[in-house]
Amino acid sequence: MSAYDVLTARGVTRLCHFTKLQSLTHIVTSENGVLASSSIRQDTKNVNDTARYDGELNFVCCSVQYPNSWFLKKAMQNNLDKIFKDWVVLYVDLSILKYKNAKFCPCNASKSSGAYINGNMDNIDSIFATSVSTFAYPRSPKMLSSCPTDGQAEILIEDSIPREYINGLAVGNEDVAKRVYAILTMYGMGHIPLYIAPDVLTTNWSNMIKNGRRPDEIQCDWSEED
Repeated sequence: MSAYDVLTARGVTRLCHFTKLQSLTHIVTSENGVLASSSIRQDTKNVNDTARYDGELNFVCCSVQYPNSWFLKKAMQNNLDKIFKDWVVLYVDLSILKYKNAKFCPCNASKSSGAYINGNMDNIDSIFATSVSTFAYPRSPKMLSSCPTDGQAEILIEDSIPREYINGLAVGNEDVAKRVYAILTMYGMGHIPLYIAPDVLTTNWSNMIKNGRRPDEIQCDWSEED
């Protein structure tokens, strides 16, 4: 089976990539969407672009089903910008794997300078193993089948995540949601589903999915107010 087939069979519905709110306008107004670090102008790079210890500058890092909220927490802490402090999680349609070259890693791709990145997507099911050598804890018996054993496991997409594959956005609170919705509607992208999901933007989701629970994701619908 292809990587896409393996993941869909496990109930995986999406990949996740987080970005600063200030980058969202560029992403939704460009067909190229999210660019790999090597394609981003140096003066426009954000904190999650500048320190690519995995060495994969031609790839965009994504996590599986839920965001790498541990790295997101570090990015928030390292963000010295007092004006643009908010973050958005982009949900990426899994079908991108049918058309884009990809690699995977059973842990954070930057671990040991990218030593565990695997270019053979035929082995993608290994990220769901009961025991993963790069992760200290065994898989919980109740864990959602769609979630990797290590919540920081990654799939790396070559070059870019085109805008057409972004099929949802998640934010931590209503205030940010309203600002995101304003951006989407301004540029004719209001059809992209928007969710308020505070547990998704923190590591709270990890304990939930280990016990078979999905964090709440409340879809915003302000269309009647327009």
